[in-house]
Amino acid sequence: MKFLTKTPTRVFTSLFFAAALTACGGSSETITDPIDPEPATPGTTIEDEFGLWLTDLANNHVLPSYQNLQASSTALSSQTSEFCAKASNNNDELVVLQQSWRAVVASWQTIAWLKVGPIINDNRIFRLHYWPDSKDNVGRGVANLLASSEEINEAFIAKQSVGSQGLPALELLLFPEENQDNLLNASDKDKRCQVLTAISANVATISAAVNSEWQIAGGNYHAQLTQGTGDFSSKKDAVEELVTNWLEQIERVKDEKMLVPLSVASPGIPTIAEHVLSDESVTSLQNNIATFKVIYSAGGGHGFDNILIDHLSQQNIATEMLTAIDGSITAANELTGNYETLLKTAEGRAQITTTIDALRALRDVLTVDFVQATDINIGFNSNDGD
Repeated sequence: MKFLTKTPTRVFTSLFFAAALTACGGSSETITDPIDPEPATPGTTIEDEFGLWLTDLANNHVLPSYQNLQASSTALSSQTSEFCAKASNNNDELVVLQQSWRAVVASWQTIAWLKVGPIINDNRIFRLHYWPDSKDNVGRGVANLLASSEEINEAFIAKQSVGSQGLPALELLLFPEENQDNLLNASDKDKRCQVLTAISANVATISAAVNSEWQIAGGNYHAQLTQGTGDFSSKKDAVEELVTNWLEQIERVKDEKMLVPLSVASPGIPTIAEHVLSDESVTSLQNNIATFKVIYSAGGGHGFDNILIDHLSQQNIATEMLTAIDGSITAANELTGNYETLLKTAEGRAQITTTIDALRALRDVLTVDFVQATDINIGFNSNDGD
């Protein structure tokens, strides 16, 4: 599996990247007059402006998102233990447990774009959410756990392949394809509960560790990001890393979550969509895209809009960015109902295509006008998560 992650150097300038995008269906516009990135506001520097964006993004979005991820993961682990401690359960209790899993997924999808710091240590990002899964590592991993004669606990899970450890593995147990494997009906319910409890605890532990290492009172990765130290050579370097992460997420949502399942014709390939068993495919990509506005505005703080308008006097580019972001959110919110139905119906496929086009438009503004105005460099690097 190829996954985009942090790159130590950015080998593409914005103009080179724009040319590359042209070859793959992006904007063909040629920029002949460079946009002046010099600050228009006296008394501050662009580095100061970047520091304000980093601080507000961290305080308004990153820290709360990881706190929510820990809280929802802890709740899921606790509820799983309670569910599995009972000799029998009813459907309402199973639905509550499934909803608890959905809450963790929602928390994760708002911060999944960020690939710096504690989340990339110890392979946590893959251990928490291994997808796409073209080799069925999740399915095989869960099957092996259920077939194992060993007692499955959290410590055992933490040593298994990444496909066996995270949210997709829990989805397979909570939303099985066959009704006979349902936690209410399965003949091996005890074993399934043992595996479910262990994986839930593992997810909670990973989430707690990431949150702690970000917190000012914990590992304080917050300081590295906001001050441009440690993993970063400057505040500008930190901004470049995060904007690269943002661009990677735009491409990930556009390609892996929509273009690939859409395929070339109806009915598409719904089986490879993210969270297809739980029917969370649409909600997850909508959460991803909604987060783009949070990134841009620093969660309502000192956002890139402030930098472009007040510091760089680039009102037109600020308008272009906001229009493109809002357009992608609006298009994504038009996607309603079951993803499999959307993929196989003419109307649904048209709506998905509209969302893809909206993300292309956002990508084009971000990789040309925006990066020139802010004088930042972005680039791609891929990492195999297997």
